[in-house]
Amino acid sequence: MRSRPIRHRSRRIAPAAVLLAALAALCAPAPAFAFGKNKIVYEKFDWKYYKAPHFDVYYYPEEAALLQQMVSNAESQYARLSQILDHEIKFRIPLIYYKTHVEFEQTNILLEFIPEFVGAFADPIEHRMVIPADQPPDKLYTLIGHELTHVFEFSILFQESLSRAFRSTVPQWVMEGLASHLGKDEDSLDRMIIRDAVVNGLIPPMHRVQNINFLIYRFGQAAFDFIEQSYGVEGVRNFLWEFRKSLLANNISKPIRDAFGIEPDEFDRQFKKYLQRRYLPALLDKKEAEDYGKEITARDKRDVDLDREWVTFSPALSPSGELIAAMTSRYQDLDVVLISAKDGKIFRNLTKGFTNKYEYPVYGAFSGKKDLTWSPEGDRVAFFGRRENERALLIYDALHGDLDKMISIPEVDDELSPAWSPDGSKIAFEGNSAGQVDIFTIDLETRKVANLTQDEFYDANPAWSADGAQILYNRRINSSAKVFLLDVDDPSRKVQLTFGDSLDLQPAFARDGKTVYYASDADGGIFNLYDLSLENGEIRRFTDVVGGVFTPFELPGEGGKPSIAFTYYGRGLFRLFRMTPGQPESIVRPEDQAKEPAELVPFQAPLQLTLDDKNHKNYDKLTFHIESSPSVLVGVADDGTILSNASIALSDLLGDHRMFFNFQSVSTYSNFSFDYLNLKRRWQWNTYALDFRDYYVTLSGNSLQTRQANRYTSAGVGIAYPINRYYRIGTGIGYLNQTTDRPVDAFTFENFSTSGAVLNWSLSGDTTRYKEFGPYHGQRYELRQIWVPMVRSSGFASDYSGTHFDTLLDYRMYRRTTSRSLFALRAVARTSTGDGYSIYSFGGLNTLRGYDYREFFGSSVSFVNLEFRFPLVDALAFPIGIIRDIRGFLFFDVGAAWFGGDNFYHPRLGFAIAPVSNGQVLPGFCFNCGPGEQAITRTFDFWDSKNNKLGDGRAAYGFGFNFYFGPFMLTWSYAHQFENTLEVCDISTPDCTPQDRFRIDDPYHKKGMISTFYIATDF
Repeated sequence: MRSRPIRHRSRRIAPAAVLLAALAALCAPAPAFAFGKNKIVYEKFDWKYYKAPHFDVYYYPEEAALLQQMVSNAESQYARLSQILDHEIKFRIPLIYYKTHVEFEQTNILLEFIPEFVGAFADPIEHRMVIPADQPPDKLYTLIGHELTHVFEFSILFQESLSRAFRSTVPQWVMEGLASHLGKDEDSLDRMIIRDAVVNGLIPPMHRVQNINFLIYRFGQAAFDFIEQSYGVEGVRNFLWEFRKSLLANNISKPIRDAFGIEPDEFDRQFKKYLQRRYLPALLDKKEAEDYGKEITARDKRDVDLDREWVTFSPALSPSGELIAAMTSRYQDLDVVLISAKDGKIFRNLTKGFTNKYEYPVYGAFSGKKDLTWSPEGDRVAFFGRRENERALLIYDALHGDLDKMISIPEVDDELSPAWSPDGSKIAFEGNSAGQVDIFTIDLETRKVANLTQDEFYDANPAWSADGAQILYNRRINSSAKVFLLDVDDPSRKVQLTFGDSLDLQPAFARDGKTVYYASDADGGIFNLYDLSLENGEIRRFTDVVGGVFTPFELPGEGGKPSIAFTYYGRGLFRLFRMTPGQPESIVRPEDQAKEPAELVPFQAPLQLTLDDKNHKNYDKLTFHIESSPSVLVGVADDGTILSNASIALSDLLGDHRMFFNFQSVSTYSNFSFDYLNLKRRWQWNTYALDFRDYYVTLSGNSLQTRQANRYTSAGVGIAYPINRYYRIGTGIGYLNQTTDRPVDAFTFENFSTSGAVLNWSLSGDTTRYKEFGPYHGQRYELRQIWVPMVRSSGFASDYSGTHFDTLLDYRMYRRTTSRSLFALRAVARTSTGDGYSIYSFGGLNTLRGYDYREFFGSSVSFVNLEFRFPLVDALAFPIGIIRDIRGFLFFDVGAAWFGGDNFYHPRLGFAIAPVSNGQVLPGFCFNCGPGEQAITRTFDFWDSKNNKLGDGRAAYGFGFNFYFGPFMLTWSYAHQFENTLEVCDISTPDCTPQDRFRIDDPYHKKGMISTFYIATDF
């Protein structure tokens, strides 16, 4: 169903920023473009705006034909809402609209990807309304009313104060419920959802509701329906004004008392009775789908019990009548499966497994559309899938489960409801061309596209007759949907088959071609199964359900009787059923059917404004504003080091130009970075400046305490090109000045500085899929290289000029094992070469558990983490809050750090080889460490093959658990170190030649279980 998040809560840096702060030394200063899927601007939007009485309406030339309609809709809704709420908005309202949803998804006002189910949004910072215009005219009008109600809410509640907007948390049922109530956007599908919830006893206490889901939208609207019925429009206004008084206290109980004079519990009791009086009679009078037939929902041999949470919908019958193609969430993702028409047993999952060939199957079933179609031979199944900025037609081999063809249709947008022609040569579908939704066909051989309906009405759901001569389809007239029939050879010949103000959806021919099946809400606003005789015009209703019946089609009969399959909504799920029709519940004779006026008139807003040419302006002056509340996050490493990250973002009105200021600290070291991003085109570019300070840990006495510093100061420009949603390349140029404390010998460090021009390039990819607990399946990686071609340096050595390379590879892979468990792998390699080399550190936290934080450092570091993650407890509620997603993990970590020339710096013994006496290491002593002598340094050897142990490599294994508390992930880990060896010489061999060296067990190896606590997210 629709979901229109208002985004009024301030966006914040993800908790992953805490981990990034902790690993700053490892992943050094980088350009703005790194991990993450790509938000791509595929089109060139040449923005202009029109100054209407209350709105600045932003548009681009390709959609200018819609401007008069948008202005009229917006001003009509403003006049209506301002009168209802008795409120005038003091600021001008930016209304930004896009021709199609695909183009709407490219907006940079929200940087995250916008799913297809998000219908529009409004935000309280700039009071923007952002809307796609590819809706039926009446739906577009109510959508504008919904989002404009949010702007009125912002004006009334926040009083044009950013501080109030940032500090307040308005319950979702209040914001969305009032917007749906005043926007009047509820239809029979929405009422079906809440009716089903009420008859199944799912009525929440509204003053305690905190969670956000689609039911909260519907219950929120019902709550304001109840308020208006009980207290009048004045009650709605009073509640809003009383809520404003206690807004910052986040107390919903007080405005309920002050506005209605009753306690919150009494409000909930009365609201519950209101819903029960409204919907419970349906439970007593109506039936369930089980009363009419047998469930054939997709299931396999693992499904012992059918009390499950997955849904099955959008059925399409194979030509033989033996199989049904349907969409299901049975396998934790949306899949297209083939199931038995008799009992629902799964024959094949066509889309089994995650794929990057396309993003997901497109579905419109929840808004009354069809989604799947079979070829007449029964060997292929077609549906639309989202790929980049289009919906491609996907044709699957039903016999083998392979993707046979993927067809792009660039002439049309928003394709849906495919229907294969009986001769197999064409597929009919609905689509949007130049802002008008019509029925099209595509020739599968020539790829030629033809528009069949070509009218100003919103057309959908084509269905062919058996001989291919006619097509049934839906036409939306005002707020009703009617069944029409057109002649394929002469599409101008269109006949209206159903009448009245109902929604008559998803028509399909019976097998004999003499009857049309469809779903309709003509009887009391509840969707039931109907058929229409094409011979005598008689309409029969075969069901009388409490939920809703959709997508009916005829199956091969049994015993001479026809059988009908349909989707049923009940108990919060869509399921498949088959029935043999008995006596109709009701019959409507042709003479009793309601008739519409002969002249069919599309919907128009009450006010029709004429555009004034002098009010058209170019959008050419940038004004920056704060995009969200400043974000401050704090983390704790496993040695107690405090990590913090503070950021603030600025943006222009359209989000194409952005500035980010970031302040970061690791212990006493503070960092600053600035980025300007230009996101207006597919080629993105940025400028940056940063001052980055960091440290690594060395020995002081018997503990790791001394912190040696690195400092990077850099500025430059970069560009990036998103190849597709998953992969991106980038490059940049700038200037770098770096100072580093470098180890000279066992315990001596001297300052070293380099400076010069810097070039960089990067390649990144991200196909990761997420669940509520984090990464779930896929992979992500970044390969980045920095090259300083002419380094001028000074320090403890003589001045020189040379080159300097930094290379980073960060690879992460996630593989699901069950619906909530997975294997996770991370492999990181970082190396710096040349005389101007950098130093990196790692250890502790979740890089190498069981060791001290940043214990190991060198010009090269590498480590691998392998985890198995699994759920423990979903949530625990306490008076102070909710602990959610308590999860466990088993881990294995391995890694090492070393310097160029294969030198290893032992964290407690330094570079120089330590002597041993009677098998005991003598710390503080080394060979050739006198004045003017060159100490004998140890050689890096990851694996000690002689003793069959780790040498200078380190590894640990163990287990742990973590959970979220607010935005923070708290983690406890318990690690056991693998044994490793240490390179030494006996004190009696003062020369300590390579032949004299041998390895002993490292005396600093910790035995037993090592427990640590840290605050940082999983990789």
